[in-house]
Amino acid sequence: MAEAKDIDDSLEFLRFFERYTEKEDLLQVIQHRLEKDPTRLDLTRQVMSESDFKMLSELQPLARIVYLNLSETGLKTGGIQQLCTSPNLGQLQTLELANNNVDDDGLFFLSRISLFENLKTLNLASNEIGPVGAKALSASKTLANLETLDLSYNRITPLGIKALTNSELGRRLRCLKLADIGLGDDGAEQLSKCQQLEGLETLDLSDNNLTDRGMEYFARANVFPNLKTLILSNNPIGDDGVYALVDSGLFEHIEELQLRCTGLTADSAITLGQSAHFKNIRRLNLNNNDIRADGTEALVASENVKHLEAIDLGENQLNAEGAIALAESPNVTSLKELRLNNNNIADEGVIALAQSVHLAGLEELYLEQDNWIRPRGAKAIAESTTFANLRVLVLGLNVIGDEGARYLAESTMLKSLTFLNVIGNKLSNAGEDTLRYSETLKLKQLELV
Repeated sequence: MAEAKDIDDSLEFLRFFERYTEKEDLLQVIQHRLEKDPTRLDLTRQVMSESDFKMLSELQPLARIVYLNLSETGLKTGGIQQLCTSPNLGQLQTLELANNNVDDDGLFFLSRISLFENLKTLNLASNEIGPVGAKALSASKTLANLETLDLSYNRITPLGIKALTNSELGRRLRCLKLADIGLGDDGAEQLSKCQQLEGLETLDLSDNNLTDRGMEYFARANVFPNLKTLILSNNPIGDDGVYALVDSGLFEHIEELQLRCTGLTADSAITLGQSAHFKNIRRLNLNNNDIRADGTEALVASENVKHLEAIDLGENQLNAEGAIALAESPNVTSLKELRLNNNNIADEGVIALAQSVHLAGLEELYLEQDNWIRPRGAKAIAESTTFANLRVLVLGLNVIGDEGARYLAESTMLKSLTFLNVIGNKLSNAGEDTLRYSETLKLKQLELV
């Protein structure tokens, strides 16, 4: 039964909303979500009009929220103006405005008012912001506590980056996300000349058409002395880009490096393994390159990966030999997450992983799609003492069949497993039921279709 205070609070909430009866549906959504947590309001994909944003700005119960998500709500500059007049949003620490129609004018309003002086995280990804908006933001005197800024998927261009990164706001940032903003190598050169980003710990430059020339600019500069996470995925940097980076001080503190789909071969893996600076890596994503078995073997033979907790080598033509190299390396004992999708590792590779004495710390294993894992491979997983700590197992789009499903369902070794994906494994209804009604697996989520 609800306590008196809870009832009083709800009544006060309803009384305040009485004047907005024409917006009953939206108000019910807001009330329901605030009742769960009065400090957080997530209205993602709740399409709203300018008058809706005006109403939102006037709602006194929002005075307690520190997190507001208005992504995909149809927000435009008019809506931003309404929010900026609110007397109730001064406690906000996180504001999510992604996938809307906010333009440079909207950003000008947002950057000029003192309302958001407590804001620490601002997400403006996928809007209509250009270099003028970035310049307006960089000149803000009110966003004094901002630490995380996401401008990805806007047309910021090198001109906007120059203004942003040479500002006091740039100096304060700890995390800057600039995926697909039209940066290019010229923008990388501009970024490499910036002297205001010494506090930056996370930098996302994915999808910016950066080449080895852009990496050479970074390698010669010393503008990111505290960088721990670097995301360069979906840029054609190639092996030459990696060669340029690994010998620079840029890699000295890197703990997470994402190089998905960057045109790398085994030579890059060998170079990373030999680098004198690449010593602190914790998470490494090399998905969708051409590392192959020999590159994998060289990488995991290096003590540089001794602290590695997560590695993604999906779509790298590893075959069974690559999986075996991983399984036999004494340097992968810290691994908790391993992804090898689309690698044709087959049963031989899976058996090697399942019998490895070095992979006992694994908690997540992703072997989905075109690895051609059959019942024998599923049996090896089911009987593995190595996988006793495995919580997540993804085997989608293989060929374990009903026999493989039965091995998994009857496993007494997979005691920690809570998530299992076997989509597209040629299971009959009987095979699905074997997993669905397993008496030994304690799954919280089973994905069959």
